Amino acid sequence: MSRNSRLTADVSLEAHNLLRGYAEKHERSKGFLLEKMIRKFCVEVEAAVEVEIKKPAKPKAPKAKRKLATYPDNLDEQFLLLWETKGKKGAKQKAYEKYRSMMAGNSNEICEQATLIFIDDINKNKGECGYPELHLTTYLNQERWDK
Repeated sequence: MSRNSRLTADVSLEAHNLLRGYAEKHERSKGFLLEKMIRKFCVEVEAAVEVEIKKPAKPKAPKAKRKLATYPDNLDEQFLLLWETKGKKGAKQKAYEKYRSMMAGNSNEICEQATLIFIDDINKNKGECGYPELHLTTYLNQERWDK
């Protein structure tokens, strides 16, 4: 970008000497340094104006409280029946967490019915290839009773 006109300004002798010294030190023209300072100043002013124009933030709505999940009273008993049937393979805690999440919000009767369906399916498929090695967590995650 080239300048086509000269810029004149009334500055104090001290400011003039500072600008001349800075120009000599950095091997730049006084015009280049003045233009650079003006551009920097204008950008700062524009940024300050933009900040003032921004709308105030809307107040955030309060977060909805998470409902605590309800679990059947017989959840532990039903899981132990299922665990005994499957053959005690794999991580019991992970299997319990998956089973618990599946039964969340259901009644005791539904929990019992689901467990009976799982047990019947496990007993029916015990002879299948690879089925005895299948972990209970995998059985529940892959919904094997539904296949």
